[in-house]
Amino acid sequence: MSRIVFFTIHSTTAWWKYLGSRLEFADVTVLSDLRDDGDYSLVDDFYRFIDKGDADKAAIARFGEDGCADIILRCRVLRSIDRGQALRMIGGMTQAIERAFDKLAPELVMTFTIDRYVMDVMARIADRRGIDFLEMTTSIIPDQVMLMRRGRPVRLHEPSSAAVDSAVELLCKGDFAPAYVRDAKRFSLGKFWRVFGYYALRGAYFNLWRFVKRDRYNCHYLDALKRLKHKVRPGDVAVLPLLDHDWDKRLAELPREKRVFLGLQLFPEASMDYWLTSQRMLAHDDVVVRYCEVLGGAGYRIFVKDHPLQFGFRQRELFQRLAKLPYVTLVPYDVPANLLIGKCAVSVTFTGTIGFQAALAGLCSVATEPYYATEQHFLHIRDVDEIESLPEKLARWQVPGDLAATQREIMRHLAAVSVEGDYFGWRNFDPENEAARKSVEPLARSLNAYLPQFLKSCRTAA
Repeated sequence: MSRIVFFTIHSTTAWWKYLGSRLEFADVTVLSDLRDDGDYSLVDDFYRFIDKGDADKAAIARFGEDGCADIILRCRVLRSIDRGQALRMIGGMTQAIERAFDKLAPELVMTFTIDRYVMDVMARIADRRGIDFLEMTTSIIPDQVMLMRRGRPVRLHEPSSAAVDSAVELLCKGDFAPAYVRDAKRFSLGKFWRVFGYYALRGAYFNLWRFVKRDRYNCHYLDALKRLKHKVRPGDVAVLPLLDHDWDKRLAELPREKRVFLGLQLFPEASMDYWLTSQRMLAHDDVVVRYCEVLGGAGYRIFVKDHPLQFGFRQRELFQRLAKLPYVTLVPYDVPANLLIGKCAVSVTFTGTIGFQAALAGLCSVATEPYYATEQHFLHIRDVDEIESLPEKLARWQVPGDLAATQREIMRHLAAVSVEGDYFGWRNFDPENEAARKSVEPLARSLNAYLPQFLKSCRTAA
């Protein structure tokens, strides 16, 4: 039997445990960084190593100054707190994870997408020990999941022509939207304050709860605190008046080939912090503004639309900078992304789904390092310096001669890295509920079908 560790996060432990019980080829241990959670908790060891007083030195000894700086830069919590404390947390967690791996001796660690330093450190330790570390996230194809390594998808199978055809038919519909944004349709001043108030109370609750649980440095609790650098302040309501409700008139002022749709994504977001190789591309606001300056200077008008789930979370500084640029139009939240895709010739994004939808629609889709972006069907910008030459690259871009064939090629890549499974089955999962248990079965079938061969190939490669 293979030995696998599932690393759980808040409110998902029961789901991971049940999923582990459905694997036929492995003994599974559920590892947690919450107190009294999972089969094995890192908490006591974490504080024991921090209290020794040399955790910061341990962090630097394991990863070096540059490695620690990278870990801090990519974690939304660590980059908001004192560097010394961040180093102590890295060092304490590193030693706690090393001790867990010594005891559990896993061949594979699986978790959700890396979105905090704990998972980042765990992945780095696993890599050094020759342990594979896989992240699971939802696929754009409904009711499917993907396995990845820092945003790079793992190809598990060769999709059938029927599966590719079905995916093309579904995802090329004009009203298609990812499952996680379909219900985000109501935006108002009142909603802004409701969102603000809820998360202010949530932050206050977790600030108390981290002491009640004797776990004051837990990343999940710290992430809720309103004092972190990326958290919204009351003055950020100034974003709303900057939106241009006459955006469609601006659209009509120039031909389609000069219209650029720049779709923003959630920020901070795992798919940026941990998928982008270049540290310079992590300066989200500066990169967005530079895209607009370069494209605007080349005669394009840029229609910037925020992610619907970012409503109430966007700090005002980015929109204030963009509003000063005469060639930028800030589109209201309630305008569907598909509408802008249909009216523009170019799409610019980092890793968001909009880039994928734009390529399927035949636009020139400019993206950074998303899992869906094949070399031949997307225009890649992987570092800040490459933005300067974007107008020349757009001028050389060739519109697909056979859009249907292009759609199939793009979709074949996505289908090859996607397998059956309900990613969102962890929500309110109750192992006593028959419907909840049944929702896990498709994912369990996929893991039973593909992971044994995956582990065998990893052993062979080693």
